[in-house]
Amino acid sequence: MGHDWGGTRGNATRAGLRIMLGASCVVALVCGGDGTSGARLLTMRPHERVSSQPQAQPVPTLVSEMLDRPVGVPDGDPMAMTANVGDHRVHASWTYIDGLPGLNTQIDSWLLGVLDAAAPAGTRYRPAMALNAHQPVNQEMTVSAAPVQAAGTIVVVREKVKGPGANGTGAVRSATVYADTLTGDLRSGADLLRPESVPGIQSRITGVPAGIAAPSQQEPPVTDLLLSPSGELTVTAELPGTPGRQVAMTLNAGDARAALNDYGRHVLGQLNAADGPRHATAPALRHVNCDIVPCAALTYDDGPDAQTTPQLLGILNEANAQATFFMTGSNATANPSTAKEVADAGYAIGNHTYSHGNLTKLSPPAVKKEIERTDAAILAATGTAPTMMRPPYGAADAAVQGAVGKPLMLWAVDSLDWQSKNPAVFVPKVLKEITPGAMVLMHDVQPTTISGQKELIASLQGQGYRLVSVPQLFEGTPLVPGHVYRSRPARP
Repeated sequence: MGHDWGGTRGNATRAGLRIMLGASCVVALVCGGDGTSGARLLTMRPHERVSSQPQAQPVPTLVSEMLDRPVGVPDGDPMAMTANVGDHRVHASWTYIDGLPGLNTQIDSWLLGVLDAAAPAGTRYRPAMALNAHQPVNQEMTVSAAPVQAAGTIVVVREKVKGPGANGTGAVRSATVYADTLTGDLRSGADLLRPESVPGIQSRITGVPAGIAAPSQQEPPVTDLLLSPSGELTVTAELPGTPGRQVAMTLNAGDARAALNDYGRHVLGQLNAADGPRHATAPALRHVNCDIVPCAALTYDDGPDAQTTPQLLGILNEANAQATFFMTGSNATANPSTAKEVADAGYAIGNHTYSHGNLTKLSPPAVKKEIERTDAAILAATGTAPTMMRPPYGAADAAVQGAVGKPLMLWAVDSLDWQSKNPAVFVPKVLKEITPGAMVLMHDVQPTTISGQKELIASLQGQGYRLVSVPQLFEGTPLVPGHVYRSRPARP
């Protein structure tokens, strides 16, 4: 990094600087630089519109505020959470975009970098920090990654961190990322420009003629560039020698076009084009990072049931909650339309054997037959065969593990809903035992289980849990056939 802030971690101001540095490091990686020029902290100053005419006048600061105005993206999945991380309450909001795994991964890396930098010395961020984040803290921080342009094949995301700076002043760090929905290509805002145009732009920001001073002392980082469909280019950067302060200026369309390289002109064309290709991933498979948000996977065994399962689907849909259904082959055969309803609604489905017997009492060929019959029944009903299974009663020895041919998804929290048949008993049990990353065992064939789901789901979401499918819970974790899983492993 270009600066050594020194000091102790207990000092709130220094902690705030460390967070800004963490964000800067990730932005530098996206932009292909070494992070040296991005080490200073930034705060917003009045927006200045600059043209080739030296007498150009400033415009209202509202233009700067418009830079943060998010736009709707058809395949966008907005996320938000509040977490107490060290001495900071972090308010984070970001948007994943279906079909752009590279962009989603970059947002995750950037956000985890900010959160890790805010964590106490010697620790890293944990999703549990986002549960019941109400206790008093010393500092407030806002972190956002929002789409601010979306047209043609281009989506532009502006990443921004606002937090405490030196001497009690606010600080901000921002950058733009350009993503192509057709190719998945990621570029930084700096990639819009011809290299020879950068010194002139920096000179306009600083007021210092290009080449007068050493770049490390005078040139602000140029990573936040927002190109409008009309061709204007807004550049937001730090003033040299004023850590924690930021200015924004706008080049008119003529000056901007002269500064753009071939890629920049391609982006401008796309911003004026019809919408490009869009992607549609099943809800149970859409990207979510359970190393960032506290996740729990509600799972339901023994169905489908023609009466209770549709009732549960309605509750889940109303709450915008994902879940996973481990179906028996016999019930999928008896209720194929209900099984299809589950699949068509976008929920994940797993294999729970055909006859719900104790697999440890069967020979390996018999175990294999149970799995294959169930796969065939679910495939016939839904059009897709399951890729994971759950042994009845959780009974699985080495012989069973070797015969099933799929990862065995057990559970970390057993509601015992089938035993109590009483929401007043099993709902508090789940809420007491739940931890981030856990799979929860319930049964969608029990009417009393269904009657407790609204309360359970509302309570979990109220605590800050994101209710996800089992595939979402384990995204990024290879699931090995024959291995047993109960919860998502902690980030290494």
